[in-house]
Amino acid sequence: MPAKAGIPLFLIKWDPRLRGGDCQSETPPGMQTQIPLSLPLDPAMGEDDFLVTPCNEEAAARLGAADRSGTLFLLGPPGSGKSHLARAWLERLKARPLDFMRITFDDLKAAPAWLWDDADRTPWIADHEEKAFHLLNSLREMKRGLLVTAASPPTLWPLKLADLRSRLLALPVAQISPPDDALVAGLLLKHLSDRQLKVGEELLHYLIPRLPRDGARILEAVQRLDRASLADRRALTVPFAREVLQGMLAGES
Repeated sequence: MPAKAGIPLFLIKWDPRLRGGDCQSETPPGMQTQIPLSLPLDPAMGEDDFLVTPCNEEAAARLGAADRSGTLFLLGPPGSGKSHLARAWLERLKARPLDFMRITFDDLKAAPAWLWDDADRTPWIADHEEKAFHLLNSLREMKRGLLVTAASPPTLWPLKLADLRSRLLALPVAQISPPDDALVAGLLLKHLSDRQLKVGEELLHYLIPRLPRDGARILEAVQRLDRASLADRRALTVPFAREVLQGMLAGES
């Protein structure tokens, strides 16, 4: 089951009244700058690693209850956890990812359910719209499950085929809202954990209320801290984070 907010999953209790303070940090004498390498990460993406908060609780519940014959449209901003939830759905139902550009109608028989990820990024030309419309019809006739994910609703896609737009808008929707404070804390800690970065509570209390309420930007912040810490061989502290994330944190000049 996904982790509920409030469980001491990360062994820290965030108090929004704490704003963090300064602490001393300096590069050891004689230490040379190190060039960071871009190493592949294997982030924790299992269902048990998903932190449920009020902004995503309904979506997590609907995907958790979905069966192989159902269809669902998962809507949420970039970095909100759509891919995490979708992968958990895919693994639970033994579904397969749907490669829209390559899949054929005969391929649909090969799996009980399909995941169409980032459908809003499809290049919507006339042939693709016709293909999408017939794919949706075929999946329904074959009683195959379908999960569609997107960062924007079909009303904002450049669709000209009215039947396709109508069919997409008829799909049940599970929506993830922008991150709340609890999810900001969870995303921050997850990205730090994925990179095996250890930070003190003082820095966490400083960052959580100041980071953008945007999952992609939270990931960007952790990536910047990771690279800078490795390059400068400095510990992750409040002064260092303020320096590295200049212009990214709320309330900082």
